[in-house]
Order: sequence, then structure tokens, then C-alpha cells
Amino acid sequence: MSATVNNLLKSTKALAEVAGKTVSSRIGQSYAQVMESNAKYVLEDKSKLADMPKQYIFTHLAEFPKYTAQATKEWTITKAKLSSWRELSAAEAATGLIFTGELFAWFCVGEYVGRGFSLTGYSV
Repeated sequence: MSATVNNLLKSTKALAEVAGKTVSSRIGQSYAQVMESNAKYVLEDKSKLADMPKQYIFTHLAEFPKYTAQATKEWTITKAKLSSWRELSAAEAATGLIFTGELFAWFCVGEYVGRGFSLTGYSV
């Protein structure tokens, strides 16, 4: 190789080493900061790690009755509005129409994806 190429390779290698050390030290500092600020979330007892998925699931399942009660309340309000549909304001009717259109559009997208991205139908 020529002297110019050798000099270019040496300077590139030196720059790469400096850049690597800089990036490595910054990543190390960032990691240390993140771990220091989140130290309370680190489990000291690794045996508790096996219980975490069950704790997550059953914590959310315990909230299910609250969500069911809220959904029942909202359904009652919706039924009341739909039973007196002639008394809806124009804004409420437009919102319902837009929601229904969006619901139908997402249904069509799901059908299109379910058919393997084919508009003509299912492969039989």
C-alpha cells in the first residue's frame, strides 16, 4: 500500500478509537444514571421475580369489576340516548354517524387483512 493510504488508515483508526472511547464512556454514564434513578425497582431477592407475572395479572383482574360497572353505566346512558334518537342534537347525531363510519371502515380493513390483502375474496 502507498504511504498516503497507510497514513489515512492510521488516522482513521485513531479517530475511531477516540470515538469508541467517548461513546463507551457516555453510554456507561447514562446507564449509571438510569440505574441510580431507578434503583428502587431493582429486585434484590431474585426469588420474587417468579411471582411478578401473577401479581401483574391478578392486580389488573382485581380492577375488572370497576371497569364492568363503568361500562354498564355508559351502556345505560347510550341506550337512553338511542331510545330517544329524535331528540338528539345535530352535533350528537354527527358524532354518532362519524363513529359508525369509522367502525365500519376498521371492519373493512380487518376483512381486507384477514383475506390476505386481497380484495377479491378468500382463497378456497
